[in-house]
Order: sequence, then structure tokens, then C-alpha cells
Amino acid sequence: MRQGMLAAFLAGTVVAFSGCAAPRAIIGPLGKLQVLDPAAMSSLESLRDGWVIEGSGDIARDHLSVVYMENIPALRVVNGMEGFFFVRRTQAMLLATPFLNWAWNMEAPPTGVHPVRLVIGFHSSKTTDSGWRNLSFFRLFGSMPNGWQWPTLPRHDRLLAIIWGESALQRGKLSHPSGNRQDAPRYTARGGRENAGKWWEEAVDLSRLYASVWPEDDLSRVRVMFIGIAAAGGYPPAAAHVSKIMLTR
Repeated sequence: MRQGMLAAFLAGTVVAFSGCAAPRAIIGPLGKLQVLDPAAMSSLESLRDGWVIEGSGDIARDHLSVVYMENIPALRVVNGMEGFFFVRRTQAMLLATPFLNWAWNMEAPPTGVHPVRLVIGFHSSKTTDSGWRNLSFFRLFGSMPNGWQWPTLPRHDRLLAIIWGESALQRGKLSHPSGNRQDAPRYTARGGRENAGKWWEEAVDLSRLYASVWPEDDLSRVRVMFIGIAAAGGYPPAAAHVSKIMLTR
């Protein structure tokens, strides 16, 4: 797909969401929810239902593109000076489809954690539909002002980030927010310069991670509100290639 087509579509998508009930990706008859399939993007079909882009500037043109990486179709994401989100609204109960599957090929950043990561937004059983919007105060990147909100993100009151860590030894680490910090918890699925530049297929049990971070929530009532990509701003550019994000039971 040409980047111009992607940019034009995404610009129209955000506007359309503000004036009507937003569509959401739903579970298929086989108990799977295909969130991102770059192989289908040439027809725009994988972007029609519920995609949201949040950030400043022309993110689709400057930071997103559909490419083939080692003959695998992928969404290429490059971070910039400002942080941004590219997520898809979903309609799924956490316990019905708890497993998140995806593949990624990450360029090694100069230092630290990779600035591009997967993000999952949840609605817990703690707030009502009328009250949860005010709870979206997560400083995903550690540099957002207190009380900052991303206005077009689907409403949620829990947020989890899945990251590419600085070291391969950090794999499986789950970092919990502490004290009064509002940072989102982060799970390190993989990492290290030695693992960069290769395709890796991943699978995590979101229900297990959720229960570890928020043990007092009723998992049977938790909904998955969106899944997608986020990129931290202000770091040296480091490309991420992501393919086939899927929820399964």
C-alpha cells in the first residue's frame, strides 16, 4: 500500500469516529480476533474497523508504512520527536480470548528500551461506563504531564505495555507501577541487541499478566478495549516491524 493511501484513510477514520458510534473489531467464529494483518492492508480491509491514531503531526505519513521484511508483510513503525498511538478498538472479554499473539522484528535502539511497544487498554469492573473516561491518566512514556489525556483513544481504566527490553535477560519481567506513579505496567516479552534484526513469534497470556498487576479486579468482567502500537517521543529513531497481532482463546 502506498503511504499516501494509508495517511488519507487514517485521517478520515479519526474524524468519522467523533461523529458516530465507533466500530470495533469483534471475535470471529473460531474464537479469534485478528487485530493487525499487514498482508490485507493493500485493500484497506484490515483498517476499516475501529483504527485510531493519536498524536501530533502527520503520523501515518511520517512514521507508519506497510513493507515486506524478509518476505513477511509488516507494519513498519518509526518513533519521532513526539509520542503517538496507533490502536484498534476491540470488543472482547479478557477471559474469552486471553492470549495475545504477534510477530516482531526490532531494530536495536542506540541504548535502553525500544521506543516502540505494544499497548493493550482494558475496562475493569471498578468503574461504570459513565465514569471510566476520567481514569485515563496513564503516563505511558514517563514524560507526559500529570492529568494529560489522549482524547481519541478508546476509553479505558487499565493500560498494559509490552516492550522490547534493553537486555535479553529481562525477558519475562513485569514492572508494576509503585507509590503514586501513574506509569503503565510494562511486560518485557523479549529484548537485547543480540535478538534484534530477527523475526520472533510471541504469545502471552493477558489474563495472567492482568491478574498479577490488578489482583483485586474481577477477571470475568474485564473487557479488552483496544490493542495496538505506541511510540515514545524524543528518542533516536529505531524502526519496529510488527505483523499478525491476534487475540485467541
